[in-house]
Amino acid sequence: MKTTKQLKAAAILGATALVLTACAGEANNQMAADSDCTPAVGVETVKEGVLTVALTNTPPYSFEKDGKMTGIDARIAEEFAQAECLAIEYAPYTYATAIPAVEQGRVDIALGGFYRTQARADVVTLSTPTYIDELSVYSKEGFKKVDELLNKTIGTVEGYLWVEDLKKLPNTETRVYPDSVSLAKDLKSGRIDAALDGYGAAVIATEGEDYKIEVLQSDDRVSATSLPSQATILINPAASDFAKVFDEKIEEMRSDGRLVDILAEFGLPESAAKVGEARVIQ
Repeated sequence: MKTTKQLKAAAILGATALVLTACAGEANNQMAADSDCTPAVGVETVKEGVLTVALTNTPPYSFEKDGKMTGIDARIAEEFAQAECLAIEYAPYTYATAIPAVEQGRVDIALGGFYRTQARADVVTLSTPTYIDELSVYSKEGFKKVDELLNKTIGTVEGYLWVEDLKKLPNTETRVYPDSVSLAKDLKSGRIDAALDGYGAAVIATEGEDYKIEVLQSDDRVSATSLPSQATILINPAASDFAKVFDEKIEEMRSDGRLVDILAEFGLPESAAKVGEARVIQ
């Protein structure tokens, strides 16, 4: 869940998730609306009675499995659609194609663990923060403190906000990889002592392996440990009323615990739901 080069860890899933094309594919019907349903509020959508979704392949945040969209963001979208009596149609997009699709009003929302950045806020509406992407360490030893990483060879993935801070750690070699797959491969081969990645990517990378995942404890030397990035769902910028209702649904899910349950379903800790005040990355 990075700002531009997002979670290539999807490759680890192999056949369990379909490879999505560079352009939008054909729309898929995810869920039909109940004819007897009464909307909680009532919202206007790009296509009447339908929530149209740009789905990026970024597990565990959003991906396609068995012909259906799934993931944390997908569950949030489904809860909203059910409350507003909307059917769901989705199509596969990349990060590069999803943003203009939302900006131009061709879809209602885009899913994929998008970071809340100023550049995105300039062209689309950012939902209220959904969850935070916590800097996590996975290793055989269960490292969880910066001091435990010193004098070791560690690895992370390019594009994350914490890369430069890790490079500055004294007497520590930080190797930067193009994707989460390459990072996990080098840890498994013993070329690095610990791997640092977003929590969701770490869960996928360690599936079936004997590694311990720990959220890196707060340390001033690595700023992301005290102010992790917030995720968002991208919303059609012309749909301000829609955005308000969507935000209210997210906060309702946070308050009643459903969001925590969804995070747990996909391997993220309860702490990921504690987002703090909304902020954007400049």
